[in-house]
Amino acid sequence: MAASDVQVWTGIVGTFATVGVSVLGVLNFQRKRDRSAAVGTAFREVVESLASDNKTQQMAAAILMRRFFDNNSEQGAGRTPYANEAVAVIAGLLRDSESGQIQKVLADGLRYAPSLSRADLQGCNLTRAYLGHREGDKKIVDLTNADLFEADLTGASLRGVTASGAVFYRAKLVNAVLANAVLTGADFREAQLAGANFDGAQLGGALFSGASDVPENIAGVLDSSGIVVSEEPE
Repeated sequence: MAASDVQVWTGIVGTFATVGVSVLGVLNFQRKRDRSAAVGTAFREVVESLASDNKTQQMAAAILMRRFFDNNSEQGAGRTPYANEAVAVIAGLLRDSESGQIQKVLADGLRYAPSLSRADLQGCNLTRAYLGHREGDKKIVDLTNADLFEADLTGASLRGVTASGAVFYRAKLVNAVLANAVLTGADFREAQLAGANFDGAQLGGALFSGASDVPENIAGVLDSSGIVVSEEPE
């Protein structure tokens, strides 16, 4: 084969290769776009099911909501594009939710969110919610600077969570477990703390002024302004 023929065929192969890469790129974009659209449709369907009068359908939707936090699921689509929206929807429902099975499933579902840092959880019914660390699980719930103003955390577990700067102002934390949690600079002013467990928690700079039933081990390290000034009781 002449040198000129080799050059021609080399050019043709190169052209096909370039076109092939371009086509694959377009198809990949279309797949991503279609997948994103499918996730959006799924999200709307789950939200609509949460508003159903059918309790079974509501429960199923409450469980399925967690899949929008999982980047390995089809709803997570590799990037969990609806994670923030899922947190907002759950929080909205929990503000107008009576304690019960569906409420607990929704509240427990927040544990699977990629992050709850700066989350708006004001007034949420988080009764008996399990957001705490589980033995053998690497997941640590991040509530850094989250807003839980007047939230109801009766009997909830926040064991081992990271919640520096979180606002629990006027929150109900009766019998809540906050053992080993990072709570530096957290705001517990006027919170209800009867039976709350803070064993091993980091509380430097936390505010407790006006809080009721402050545990003795915390009351002993508060200054005159109700701020934790030492990690050791006086």
